[in-house]
Amino acid sequence: MPDKDLNLQMEADMPTSLVAAIDIGSNAMRLRIGGLNADGQTKLVYYQREAVRLGKDSFTSGVISEATMNLADVAFEHFKAAISRYPVGSVRATGTSALRSASNSQALIARIAEKTGISIELISGEEEARLVHTAIQHALPTLTQKKTLLIDIGGGSVEVSLSDHGDIVALESFKMGTVRLLERFSDAKDEHELANLIEEYVAFMQRKVQEEILDAEVDLCIGTGGNIECIGSLGVDLLGNASAGEINYEDLKKIEIHLRSMGYQQRVEELGLRPDRADVIIPALLVLKSVMALVKPARLLIPGTGLAEGVLIDLLHREQGVSKKSLRHQAVSWAVAMARRFHVDLQHAKHVGVLVKILFDELADVHGLSARHRLLLHIASLVHEIGIMIRSDGHHRHAAYILHASPMIGLSELEKDWLAVMVRFQRKKMPSASHAFYATLSRSERKQMDALVLLLRLAIALNKERKGDVQDITVFTRHDSVVLQLTGSGDLLLETWAAQKQAEYAFDVFGQRMIIEAVGN
Repeated sequence: MPDKDLNLQMEADMPTSLVAAIDIGSNAMRLRIGGLNADGQTKLVYYQREAVRLGKDSFTSGVISEATMNLADVAFEHFKAAISRYPVGSVRATGTSALRSASNSQALIARIAEKTGISIELISGEEEARLVHTAIQHALPTLTQKKTLLIDIGGGSVEVSLSDHGDIVALESFKMGTVRLLERFSDAKDEHELANLIEEYVAFMQRKVQEEILDAEVDLCIGTGGNIECIGSLGVDLLGNASAGEINYEDLKKIEIHLRSMGYQQRVEELGLRPDRADVIIPALLVLKSVMALVKPARLLIPGTGLAEGVLIDLLHREQGVSKKSLRHQAVSWAVAMARRFHVDLQHAKHVGVLVKILFDELADVHGLSARHRLLLHIASLVHEIGIMIRSDGHHRHAAYILHASPMIGLSELEKDWLAVMVRFQRKKMPSASHAFYATLSRSERKQMDALVLLLRLAIALNKERKGDVQDITVFTRHDSVVLQLTGSGDLLLETWAAQKQAEYAFDVFGQRMIIEAVGN
């Protein structure tokens, strides 16, 4: 049954417009209902947790059993009943690692949609990290003034990200969540062997994280997830810490000694841990300790927020039009961070970005693309040379591969596919049906892709000498042709020649001829 004592309803002070967020985790499912007060602050009015451990099935057989599906049905019926008691305008239910890993996840999604009318969205590790980051920023506004390591430990995965003054600049996602670790080493003869196996296993994660933060000079760490919150509380109960909202590396070592000296039943009876927490708390502690070892003596703040709160805040921001702007900013910040990581000539890349936005705006009547396409073009301009670090010859192919293999904050998986194709065809041949993803696009989508690729190629050509000499572009029509008139420094001969080579594709792409002219200083 629902946790009735966790009902936070306060009728007299309840916001008039509410949204509901459902987090379908590996160890439990959580509902948050909240809204904005008159002062614009988020107010949580209802919280409910259902102990449905999808990960137990998903991480062993890869299939969610009928028994677990039945538990999920009951949980969502409880959620639906709770939502119906409030003036909820929007509901977003997100599935994470366990649901992503199950081969029959779509069957469960369809079943719940049919029974409750609630649609479940499978989100990527990148989107999960972004939403958790949103929750943390809301809880700790001073995050925008620091370089922070964010550690989110779930039942199925662990996300470790680096936030630099409010922007995520690095992210690693590991399939090392607590439930997944328990199931992976379920044949351990006892808890001592289990802990030793986990410590050895998470050493890989520690090395990967170290690569990301080696020179980061982290100011502090922030931990999210129910297990980390529990560890904070244990710091109070076992060590006498003043607050459950902060802990350090030395505290973690002391808590580990306490927990490893106790059996599962003792942790339930003497520490008061829930049964579905008592078995995963040691794996969580070991994962957290391995990351904290890299940044000691940095302290760990535990704000008591996470994915469900992030979804809630994101929904509320959407109603205000804030979320889209934040997403665009985060996507561009991530692209700049990626360009730095692969030692891109950022001065050149940023100027190509300026030029591609001018081209997009000036040619709006010709290409008919959307504002989201404009964002993709801007990002493509920033990362189009990330493949040069691997090999200059064929760097466009290497760049596309890197984009496919890397997380991209602020973009969907489909948008990432589009971005990879744009970068892949920045030079040499234009896109063709021989490319696997391009072949899946509809006729109208191919026209859009061709337009995006041509605009990117033109912008790159217009900075051929990497001096930023082209400073503005004016577009007008002359007879049956579109004229791009360049203004800037010098004679712009090389830029005009390079752009005219790309303009040869304009008739096929836009149905109009294109002429490049320069008006130098």
